[in-house]
Amino acid sequence: MKILFFTVTAALLFLQSVSFSQTKNICDKWDILDSLITNSFIEKEDALLLMKEYEPEVRTYFRRQRGVMTGRNEWVFPLKNYSSFYYRENGNDYRLSKYDYFQGSNTKGHPAHDIMIADSNKDLLDDVTLKPVDVVSMSSGVVVATDITWNPGSLLRGGRYVKIFDVANNCIFYYSHLSVVSVSPGDVINEGDKIGEVGRTGRKAILKSGKTHLHIAALEVKDGYPVPVDIISDLKRIDK
Repeated sequence: MKILFFTVTAALLFLQSVSFSQTKNICDKWDILDSLITNSFIEKEDALLLMKEYEPEVRTYFRRQRGVMTGRNEWVFPLKNYSSFYYRENGNDYRLSKYDYFQGSNTKGHPAHDIMIADSNKDLLDDVTLKPVDVVSMSSGVVVATDITWNPGSLLRGGRYVKIFDVANNCIFYYSHLSVVSVSPGDVINEGDKIGEVGRTGRKAILKSGKTHLHIAALEVKDGYPVPVDIISDLKRIDK
C-alpha cells in the first residue's frame, strides 16, 4: 500500500485512520510512513513519534511469525549470481555529511556503499552470465517498506528499493536502485533470501553516466531514530 502526492494534513489524517482491520500487518503502516518520509509529506517530529510506536510492534510481529534471529557474524553478501563486482572508491564512499533519515529523498551525504557489477552496456545483465544479478538480504528480518512505483522522470533519489528491519541487530537495511523488487511489506525473511535484482533506478542512477549497482546502507535504530553505521568491514569480510 502506497500513497503519493497527498498534502501533509491529508496524509497524516489518512495514516491515523488506518486500522489493523484495513491492513495486513503493522508493516503496512510502516510502509505508508516510509512513503510519507521519502516524499517529505510529514514533519520530522511526527514521523519520529510513529517510528517509536511501530518498532516494538514490528518486533512482536517478527516473533509471532516465528522469524529466525541472525547474528552479525552470520550476515551474508548481498549479491548472488554475479561474475564480478567492485566497491565504489574501494569502499571509501561512505560519507555522513549532514545526513538525516527524516529528510527523505532530499537527505544529504552518502552513508552507504555502492557495489558495482559487470554491466558495460548497461542492459541490467551481467556481462558474463547474461542474466540479472540477484540482491539477497544480508540478514534475517521483516520487510517494512518497499517502492515499486519508480519510473524514469521521477526525482526520487533511491529508485526502487527495499527496507528490512533486522530485529536481532536492531537496524534497518536499505537496498536501493533495484530493477526488480521481489518482496512485500510484512514478508519475514532469512539471510540469503532474494529480495530483488540489481538495477539503475533512481534520480541519478538512470542517467547515461550511471552504472548498474546496489546501494546498501545499514541504520541502527536508537529510540526510534535510524542512525547510519558503516558496514564496509562486514561486507569485505563476507564478500569472498
